[in-house]
Amino acid sequence: MQNLPVLHTNILLIEDNPGDMLLIEDYLSELSSEITVTEAASYSEAKAYLESHDRNFDLVLLDLKLPDLAGEDLITAVLSLSRQNPVIVLTGYSDMEFSKKSLSLGVSDYLVKDDLDQVSLWKSITYSIERNEASQKIKESEQRYRYLFENNPVSILIWDLETRAIEDSNREAEQQYGFTKSQFRELIIDDIQKGEFAPHISEHEGEFKEGMNVDLQDNGRPQIHKKQNGDTFFADLNAHFFTYQGKPSVLLMITDITDKVEMQEQLLESTIRAEEAERNRIALELHDGIVQQMVACGMFAQTLAKKVEDNDELSAEVGRLYDLLIKTTIETRDISHNLKSAELEQMSLPTLLQQLLHQLTKMSSIQFSFNNHLDYESDYGAKVRTNIYRSVQELCNNIIKHSNATSAVLTIEKVGPCLYLSITDDGDGFSYSGNGSVAKGLGLNNVERRMIRLGGTCDFGNSQGGGFQVNLVVPVNSKTDVN
Repeated sequence: MQNLPVLHTNILLIEDNPGDMLLIEDYLSELSSEITVTEAASYSEAKAYLESHDRNFDLVLLDLKLPDLAGEDLITAVLSLSRQNPVIVLTGYSDMEFSKKSLSLGVSDYLVKDDLDQVSLWKSITYSIERNEASQKIKESEQRYRYLFENNPVSILIWDLETRAIEDSNREAEQQYGFTKSQFRELIIDDIQKGEFAPHISEHEGEFKEGMNVDLQDNGRPQIHKKQNGDTFFADLNAHFFTYQGKPSVLLMITDITDKVEMQEQLLESTIRAEEAERNRIALELHDGIVQQMVACGMFAQTLAKKVEDNDELSAEVGRLYDLLIKTTIETRDISHNLKSAELEQMSLPTLLQQLLHQLTKMSSIQFSFNNHLDYESDYGAKVRTNIYRSVQELCNNIIKHSNATSAVLTIEKVGPCLYLSITDDGDGFSYSGNGSVAKGLGLNNVERRMIRLGGTCDFGNSQGGGFQVNLVVPVNSKTDVN
């Protein structure tokens, strides 16, 4: 007999043939004195042992033909009772087709009694137990992964890198987006992304590496994701390459940062309002203080001119002083008017935009023109009016700072339920990032977020002449938008 490693195991032998049972027990006793064998001559007897909480078996040896059950039905019944322990089938039939089928049902091995010997039995028992232990560890690992996946407080989606189909979702994602797991599996990843998603991943597809981070943020700006009910939210994305069910996939973690973005917008709006309040204070000081003093000086110069009428040379000097005072007074008054911010709560949208462009023309070297196709008396809700004004203000300041333009044109009109705004200049135009998209700074990202807040869109690009061009579309068909 070969020197085989000692087995320490508890086996349930289900066999109705006394001769076969004795032979197998002899083999087992020769293999090791540490093997404990419990005998069962029928399915009902084996069922009682397997259901008993007093008995724990490491492995089951099963004859396929018992008095009360046989074949596939017997295998299925024993497997359901075996508590995930390995089951080795023993049969007198050398039926390879049934052998394959029994393995597919879940048995660990298939042994023909006529070919059975001590070594083959030892190998089958050892390998079955080791495989089962390894399988249990894998299942436990998968269960831990599934628990962490399903109960993660961050929304997680897994999508196929080739087909872009969403393969799995956790509970947080299902709650956040409003889709069920089965509904998610009918979507591709682009269906939940507002705007183009594919360009941000395609450049990585040729270099798949397990665990590699995938940058899906467009120049660091948050993405816009869509829920099942059509609502949108700002999403911060963290993605990694990941093999799922044998296929290259992406594990995507999504964090809703809408509150953070709104706080940033509120901070920006507060900063702008503080700056405008300071400008208004200075404008008031100029108008009510310095301008009035200049007017008084002009009146004094007029009085002085009358007193020196007989002295031509002195009278001419006083006249030049008076003209200088008048010119300085007018320029100071203009500066005061240009510093004064728009009255967002009181002016109509066309009036606000006209005043803004007039101020910017006075304060810069660029001639801003306004093609207005709206009624100056028409008005829109405060939310629409404020966000459009701030967006145009940001875009015009961008032109002043970066375009090297000499002229710019703002066009606004209403077509159907939407306002259409277009801003163009004759300057250098936008610069583009490596992936072919417009390189946006904080200001342009703020404009984009404002449009999203209004349910609208913005398109950045260059005109045919090469200058800057931005198109804004804002829906204003709801009762809350139009006064």
